[in-house]
Amino acid sequence: MQNESGYFRTIMRRTTTAAKVLLVGLVVMLVSAGTIFAASQGGSQGDKTKGVTIQVNPASRSVDQGDSVTYAMSLTSNNGFSGSITPTIAGLPASTTAAFAPTSVTLASGKTATVTLTVSTSATTPDGKADLSIGGTVPATAGVSQPTAVVVQLQVQSSNKTFSISGNLGTQLTPGSTVPLNLAIANPNNKGLALNSLSVSIAAINRTPAAVAAGLPCTTADYVVTNYSGQYPLNVPAGSSSLQSIGIAPALWPQIAMLDTTKNQDGCKGATLQFAYSGAGQGS
Repeated sequence: MQNESGYFRTIMRRTTTAAKVLLVGLVVMLVSAGTIFAASQGGSQGDKTKGVTIQVNPASRSVDQGDSVTYAMSLTSNNGFSGSITPTIAGLPASTTAAFAPTSVTLASGKTATVTLTVSTSATTPDGKADLSIGGTVPATAGVSQPTAVVVQLQVQSSNKTFSISGNLGTQLTPGSTVPLNLAIANPNNKGLALNSLSVSIAAINRTPAAVAAGLPCTTADYVVTNYSGQYPLNVPAGSSSLQSIGIAPALWPQIAMLDTTKNQDGCKGATLQFAYSGAGQGS
């Protein structure tokens, strides 16, 4: 019996030792798993720095020299940011200005505000593409980052709007008379024009009903048009002007004359002349 008891005690001791080894191994495994889990949680939390996100629409605009365009700027609070932000811009071409409305906004946490950016070019703004960097500044505070600027494009193109010419004699022509025609020029290009040609011709003659009923003729053969005889280029400012307003002497204006012929010209009494105008030039 002693041998058996002794055998039993030996078996029990071995069994207990084995159990301790297994328990220690389990503890090690649990500690290792907990360490891995904690590292994974920390990496998934992301950046919680407070700040403002900027969006600008559209991403690109085209504008004629001398005109303006607008962009819509959206400012959104991130991660609980609340406070003021002042929009900024960099990269404007020469002779170009920018204005924000409003000039500054105050954001509440999680809110969005909209600012309108107006970019105004001039007649001397260089044509071509410009990259505008639109951003903003917030008060320097711990835990708050400055906004990241957004880049949009501004395409400035040469202004090639068509100018127009008109005129009015303002008086009736009689046989043998000559009247200077003061030309009015409307230039919508927001910059001066250098004209290198001006031309006037008679497009139509409208007789009075009485002359038509009596069959009395009046044709372009009864008139002579002498075109502008001043120097070229003729410099015309932006907007509305006339030969008189820019200082051209009446003797140099187009001249409209009615001939005094041996034929019956009664059909030209009270007639209205319609003129056709043409001209060419480029921005100055």
